[in-house]
This record gives sequence, structure tokens and C-alpha cells, in this order.
Amino acid sequence: MRAILITAALCLLFASPADAARLSPADRQAIDRALDAFVNSAVKRQNVGASYNLVTPQFRGGTTRAAWVKGNLPVYPYPARGTRFHDWTLDFASPNDVGFKLLIESSKRKKDAIEFTGELKKIDGHWLVDSFMPSATFSGSGTVVGPHDFAASAGGDNAGVASLSQAWLVIPALLLGGCVLLPLGWMLYVWRRNRRAYERYRSPGRERA
Repeated sequence: MRAILITAALCLLFASPADAARLSPADRQAIDRALDAFVNSAVKRQNVGASYNLVTPQFRGGTTRAAWVKGNLPVYPYPARGTRFHDWTLDFASPNDVGFKLLIESSKRKKDAIEFTGELKKIDGHWLVDSFMPSATFSGSGTVVGPHDFAASAGGDNAGVASLSQAWLVIPALLLGGCVLLPLGWMLYVWRRNRRAYERYRSPGRERA
């Protein structure tokens, strides 16, 4: 029964189209400024205190300003290249909530980069960062590492894997048909998107910030 409910939830998740709401030019510019300031301060760990007011109280998670200024903040540090970070892509959007992905190149190692997934919320007229975490890494050798790369290898022995596969392929297939194929298609889409992003950042003719 649990497998059936989980599969039904996956069907709703992957079958639903992404929110196609479009941001206004003013909101895009405000988000650009917020991300520029956040990455240059919190991610680079430069003048860290300047980023305290750029995030939501939920993102701070009870961290005091004093602790934040000392570098005790829930932000993954990274030596980001450049000072402008406007190449983010939209995951979803509502009038006061935006999800995005941002690929940031390393200033230390050529062709290395990290893709961050994040969310911003509009509070009192200001776009504030509500989450910001790494979702995939790209190395100069062409290696792409992310959560989906480890999903298939997780678990116990072969017997346990076989039992899980049977539960996911037989029962949901009888009740929900092709819905079981959607997660596989999604992982293929993410893998191809990451590969395209990496090849784009490997291009020698790409303009640097």
C-alpha cells in the first residue's frame, strides 16, 4: 500500500507542469541584485555580515548575527568566479516565491563549477534568499556528480534490491500504468541537462563575468 501511495504522489509531481508564471523585469532585476550580493558575501565568505539581512529568518535557522559574522552560517562556501550571477534558470514562480538553479564557476580550478538550487521569497517588497544548496558538481575532467548519481547505488544487498524492484514495477504498473516510467525519464532529463550545462561552461569562447 505504501508503494502505491508513493507512486501516485510521484505521478502527480512529475505529470504536473512547472509553474509557468513569468517574472516582471523589475522582479528579475531585484533577484539579480539579491543573488549578486548573497554570493559575493555569504558564498565567497567576504564581508559575511552583509548577507545576514539578505536571507529569511527561516534560512538563518536561529543563527545570531554575531555567529553569522564569524562565519557560522548555513551556506556552502565556494570560491565563486566573477561578481555577477545573473545566469540563473527558473524552476517555478509565484508572485512572492521563486525557485531557481544557478551554476557558479570556480575561481580556483579551471572548468570546475557547482550548480546550486535555491529559493527566494518576497517579503515586505524585498527578495530574500530562503534556501541555497549545492545540487551537482562539475569537474574539469568531465565528471558530473549529483544526488541522482548516487540514488541507484543506495540500499542493501541484491536480495533487498530485487524485492524493492518487484514492488515498484509490478504493483504500481498494474494500477497506474506508465507512471513508473516517469521518475526514470526525469533522471534522464536531469542528467542530459547537467551534461549540456557542463559543455556550455567548457566552451573556450564563453564570456567571463
